Formats: sequence, C-alpha cells, structure tokens
Amino acid sequence: MAFAARLSALAGELVEAVTLISAQTNPHKFNAHRDAALRSLKSHPYLRTNQFDVENNLNGLEERFRVNLREELADALHERRVLLQQTPEKWHPEILFFLLELSDQPTYNSRLSDLDSLKKEPDDGIEDQLRWEDIAREDGWGQDAAIWKTIKYSDSSDEDEYEEESGSETGASTTSSEAPAGRTADDLVIHPEDIPQFNLIRKAQGWRTEKPPKDSSGHARKVPVTEFHIAREVMFMLQGLDTTLFAADGSADPAFQMTHIAWDTHKALIGYFSEAGRRLSVLRKFVAQQHHVSHLQAFHDNVASRLHDFDKMVTSIQAPLIAPKSDVVVSLLRIKAGVAPGLEPLYALSRIVAQVQDVSNSGAFGYLESLFEEASLAQLAGKLAIYEFLARIFVECFNVYLRPIRLWMDEGKLLPGDKIFFVSESPTQVPLSKIWSGQYRLRRTASGKLHAPRFLQPAASKIFNTGKNIVVLKKLGHFGSASSKWSVKEPPLDYETICPTGVDLVPFHDLFDAAFDRWIQSKYNTTSTTLRNALFENCGLWSALDAMEHLYFMSDGSATEFFSNNLFGKLDALIPSWHNRYGLTSTAQEAFASHVESTRLSVVVSPEGLRVPLLAARDSVRAAIPTVMVHYRLSWPVQMILSEDSISQYQSIFTLLLQIRRAAYMLQKQKILEGYWTDDDDWNERALYYSIRNKLLWFSTTLQTYLATLVLAPNSSKMRQELQNAHDVDAMIAIRAAFLKRVIDGACLGSRLKPIRECFLDLLDLAIKLDQAQASDAKEKAELRELSLLSVMSSPGPLGTPKPKMQRYVHDSDDDSDEEEKPSAAKLGKPYVSVLREIKADCDKHLRFICEGLRSVARATSDAQSAKWDILAEMLQTGSRD
Repeated sequence: MAFAARLSALAGELVEAVTLISAQTNPHKFNAHRDAALRSLKSHPYLRTNQFDVENNLNGLEERFRVNLREELADALHERRVLLQQTPEKWHPEILFFLLELSDQPTYNSRLSDLDSLKKEPDDGIEDQLRWEDIAREDGWGQDAAIWKTIKYSDSSDEDEYEEESGSETGASTTSSEAPAGRTADDLVIHPEDIPQFNLIRKAQGWRTEKPPKDSSGHARKVPVTEFHIAREVMFMLQGLDTTLFAADGSADPAFQMTHIAWDTHKALIGYFSEAGRRLSVLRKFVAQQHHVSHLQAFHDNVASRLHDFDKMVTSIQAPLIAPKSDVVVSLLRIKAGVAPGLEPLYALSRIVAQVQDVSNSGAFGYLESLFEEASLAQLAGKLAIYEFLARIFVECFNVYLRPIRLWMDEGKLLPGDKIFFVSESPTQVPLSKIWSGQYRLRRTASGKLHAPRFLQPAASKIFNTGKNIVVLKKLGHFGSASSKWSVKEPPLDYETICPTGVDLVPFHDLFDAAFDRWIQSKYNTTSTTLRNALFENCGLWSALDAMEHLYFMSDGSATEFFSNNLFGKLDALIPSWHNRYGLTSTAQEAFASHVESTRLSVVVSPEGLRVPLLAARDSVRAAIPTVMVHYRLSWPVQMILSEDSISQYQSIFTLLLQIRRAAYMLQKQKILEGYWTDDDDWNERALYYSIRNKLLWFSTTLQTYLATLVLAPNSSKMRQELQNAHDVDAMIAIRAAFLKRVIDGACLGSRLKPIRECFLDLLDLAIKLDQAQASDAKEKAELRELSLLSVMSSPGPLGTPKPKMQRYVHDSDDDSDEEEKPSAAKLGKPYVSVLREIKADCDKHLRFICEGLRSVARATSDAQSAKWDILAEMLQTGSRD
C-alpha cells in the first residue's frame, strides 16, 4: 500500500507538470488523467533497457568522433565513461539511453566549451538563500488566479458548487473538452456523514465477521453467503486480490456456504474456482519475483502480459455486474463458462512454472524446454488454442535467448561473464595454430551433457563452428571484405514464420527445426565457404599438401633417392657426423628445392639417435633410421588442419619408406655381372646368394610398390576430393584424420599388425646381413687369392704338386683397430654357406608368417582395407616361390 500511495503521488506530479492541471483547479479532469496514468504505469509491459546495446552505441559514438577528427571530444567521452563505471548504479543504462535518444548529431553539434558550464562556480563563501518570491515565480503562483479564491465551507461535499462559483468569479466557462473522462473512485466515495448508507453497507458485509451459528446439538454450522457476494469474491480472487472466501493460494474457507444450495454442490463449484486460484497464484508469485537474466525476464514479461490479458477478460465479465445496462442475473455458472477459455492456457503455463521451480538444477533454460514440450503435446492432443498460446510465448522467449547466439554467429564475440550460452572461451590465450581446437569450448554439465536446451543440441555444432569461422576470418584479415559481399539475409524467427497457416498437422518440433535450420544456414554456409576458400586460395593449403606428399610419402623418386643415398653412404662409411642436422638439412633442401620452400624444411636426428653406436646404426634399419625426423614449418591456418598428431603419423610413413629404401640400397650395391667370371668356382654358393637376394629384392620392391600404388596414391586422391567438398574446418579435420587412419592401416602400421610389421623389419635387416656376408666373402676370396699368389711367387713347389685347398669362413677380427673395416653382422667361425642358409631359412620363415598373418587378419576384418592386405599377401607369396 505504501508503494501504491507513492506511485499515485508521483503520477499526480507528472500530470501537473505535463497538463498544468492541478487537483485544485480542475479536480475531475486531474483525477481522470492521473488514473489513466496509473493504469498505464501498472500494466507497463516493457523490459529494462538493454545495457549491451547502450554500450555498443557509446563505443560507436566514440569511434565516430575519432573518424571525424574529433579526438578531443572522443577522449572526453571516454574519460567520463571510465569515471561513470567507478560508481555503478543500476539505472545508468536507462540514463545513458535517454541521453542518446536526446542527442542530435553530436559529432557536429557538440562543443567542448559546453563542458565548462557543468562545473560549479565558486560561491565566494556566500550561500544562496531560498525566498518565497523565487518559489512563487518557479511554481507559477502569479499565473494561478484560483489561489486567491475564497473556499466555501458547507455541509455538502459536492465540488460542482465550488466550480460554478469559481467559474462565475473568473468569467470562464467549462468547454465540452474539459468534461470528466468518466467516473473515478472519488465519485463513488460515500462520506461518513451518510450514516444510514454506511449501516446498510456494513450490514451487507456482515457475513465476513459473522460467527458460525450452531445447531441444536451444538455443532457449528456454515455461514450463509449470497451468490452475489461469492461471485464478487471469485472475480477478485481470480484477479489476485485479497478476499475473505479464498486464501492467497486460492484455497477456499470451508466455514462459508452459498445460501439455498447443497453443500456438495457448493463444494464442487467453489472447488473449481479454488483450483483456478491455486494455479494462478503460482503465476502471480513468479511474476512478483525479480530476474536478472535477459531471457528469464522475457519469460517473466510474457507471463505478466498473459495474466494482464486474463485480468482484462475478468474485468469485462465483471463490468456488466457493476454497472448493468439492463437486467443481469448473477450466476457463478455463467462466470465459470466465461473464464474457462482463458484459464486452460494459463493452467498449462502454471504447470511449466511449477515444474521449473520444483525441479532442482533445471537450468536457466529449463522453462524453454518445458514450453517446447508442452506446445508439442498440446498440438498432439488437438488443443490448438493452448498450442498457439504456448508456441507464441516460446518463440518470444527464444528470440531473447537467441541474442548471444546471434552475436556469436554474426561477430564471433561472447558476452563477458555469460554462463548461459553453451560456448565458452579459454581463460588463457592459445597459439594461433590451435585457435580452432583450443581457444573455444562447448560448455557441458557435470554429467557431460551439452549446456543447451535439448531442442537446440542438434544445431549446436553448426552454431559453434559459425562463430569460430568468423574468429579465424578476423585473424586472417578477411572478415571485413568478405562480410560486405554476403548477400544472404537472415530469415525471421517469429511465430508466423515458424508456424505458417495451413500446417497445423505438421509437428511443432519439425516446424521449428526447419525454420531454425534455415536461420542457421543463412549464417553458417556463408562463413564456412568463405573460410574454406581462404584456406585453399590464400593460405596455401594445396601447396602444403603437395609438400607433405613429396617429403613424407616420397612421391618424387629422384629427389628422395638423392637425399637417402647421401644418408646411407654416410652410414656405410661409418662417418661419425652422419647425424649433423646442418648437413642433413642442406641435403634435403637441395634434393626437394623444386617441390617445397627450402626455408621451411629441416631434418634433424632425435636425441636417441645421437646415442646410437655407428655399427648399430649401419647394421639395422631399426637403430638409426627411425630417429631421422623431417620438419616442414607450416603456416598457422594450415596447422589447424594438419595438427601435430597428424605430423607424427606422416613421420611414421616416412620412416617405413626410408627403411625399405635402405634395404633396397643394400641389395642393389652388388651387381650380378661383377661376379660373373668368378661364380663358376662356387656356383652353388652364388646360386644360393642370388636366390636369397632375389627374394629380398622382390619383397622390398613389392612392399614399396604396394604402398605407393594401393595405399598412398589412391587415398591421397580421395582425400583431396573430399577436402574440396568439405563444408567446414571440422569436416576437413575429420577427412584428414580418416585419410591418415586409412594410410596407417594400409601400411600395416596399426596396433593390430604390429607382429607383421616387426617381420617386415626383420626381412629388411636380412638384406643388410646378406650384403655384409657377401662383402665378407668377397674380401676373404681376395685375401686367399693374394696369399696364393704370394705363395707361388715365394716358394714354388714341384711340378704337379697340388695346392692345398683352404676352407673359407666368415669371421670378425678381434683387433679393435680393424673394427670399422670388418662387417659386424657375420658370425664368428661360420662358413659363408652356413650364413647364407641361415638367412634363407629366416627369410622363408618371415615371408610365410607375413603372408599367413595378412590373410588371417584380412579374414577377421570386414573393412575395405582387409582386401588390400590379402592382395599384399598374394604379391609377396608370388615372389617368394623357389
């Protein structure tokens, strides 16, 4: 009541200031204007001023000052905004918005000299004194002629007599436009001097305080109440006013009963209105609460607006009973029939509010989900009026919830401190190469669910990616020029667009999904296409892919051979500086100069490779080759697609190819024609050697051909085609990951084929072992020939004496000084033929295990890669037959 009195006083002052009519000069007109103003203020449907729009407008105004060379004015505005933020006040947005609305071209009409007038002038110690003359001049007493009129004190309180006398003294006449707009509460006031009327009213309302009568047995009976009074109490209760028959929550007082009606009938009829009051009280309690979240404020405003519409409907039913124009029958059944259509939608709304308030941790958007589901259920049940009622509320609230989503999808910005939107920003700044995957996150609940309404979750990824597209475009400097060319307009998301006429049978969730998808696609397609084109055309994604294939997939055989032969030559020569990163880098840059940017390429050996002994590095493909790392520096936009994880997978492919080339290099060192004239002496040994060499050469060549023609080339071509058709960066990353998985599986580098891959390396090591055994044998032959020649020249035996035949062994010298010249793979004391037979046995065993393993894995796997494993097994088995 204190707030109502204060609001009434403020409304009276507003009417006096605007219309210059006071309660003394023209009370009827003044009261009419004041009541109209009070009704408007009490039913004010608008929300608070949007503080973010005000902030954006002030930022734009400051920027406009600077663009128009008003730097001093911009600095003054910025300084005062900073000072204003130091003293926060909740009404600052309204005040600033009011000032912005009053502004008229401030860029050209504002003067800095006007700020000096705001400063308080020194008073020199003299205080201004308030005088009655100043008050009279300020309030306009001199122009008010009625102030000096004599008031006639009489028993009658009729104000018309005073107006006639004042009108006669001033000679003014009241025109038809000054007539009162209608009866007000003052016209219905009954003064206490009318004692009989007062007694009649007190007698009519006596049932409120009447004590229940008792029957003959002493039991309390019901207090009889007329239907007229009950009808008035019911309508007051439905409008949220205090009543005697009903409590604040709508429950009826059982001490009263309607006259001339049975208790069961009275109970059923009053119970209907009591239930209505209970459900309406839930809505009125919700409206009485304060909310600080914008979309909750929108829901609050919608509930208040619907309650106001219902109150107006109740008032329209009540009006004929208060001021009847003809005979009217007061009937609770008629009132029930009149309010029933308006109560049913409010019942559904009350259930939603009660559900959101009762369920703990329902989330700030729980009411949106409930509105969506209740609207769908109402449509399914054929309650089209309730369906439209709830759907309209949902659309209005959802458009407010959509504001941070629109800001994110239009400008790539997040509201500071926003905990409702399902996109969050990392508190720390991440490198540009990880801005797509690490700078922003989808906010999730403790259970791992997306922090968004359920009906919005299918589109969450597109919303998320659209904002990230804009963020990346801004980092690339392409957002301004690209956004000016976007011609797709945002489709509206109002009720008429979502639920057009003639589609009442289409489910509401399908209508919403279709409309919201059109809204998202208008923003998502343009930003995704722009970013994809920028990556391909401006950021060099295609050239980066070409460089990766040349370096890691060895697509250019001549360039790869130049680099690998240089490395293998240093390993065979046991040069200690084989791992010098400057030498490796310069060799790689020279080899691939025509395919990549040399300044971006570097080759290093990992710390583990630096500790590998020279002999171990030379004698096995497992020791040193896996430590040779190729690094190609990519631009940060390309690194969003080619992440560090993918580079490690590229490196594993490069290592396998380099190991195969190492084995082929060792096998091709020995030429067949070089030993043609000396093979006749030990043809069986040479045949065994050539048989093993042929198998190992077939294996390495077949494996290299398989990787190039069946794994790398087709998958690279498929990946490029899919990248060309990708719709966003996430799709490109997924395509890239799927491509590398296919390549890794096809190259037998997956975890399931680890035993088979180890057999690959064993066979490649056998190629090195075979070359070392042959080199050892050749050296021993040369030594024997030299010894035989020296023996003949120094002490020739008698004619016909046969030369002693010497048994040849493959051995290592125990002399440390000759360690670098002697092959370390030979086994001490074993003949050359025995070594060859061991190599052949191991080769056949490994080839048999590889072929059987590939076929068994292919049979156990149902993907497309299994067929290639079967092909590889067939290719290897074909070349392994004796």
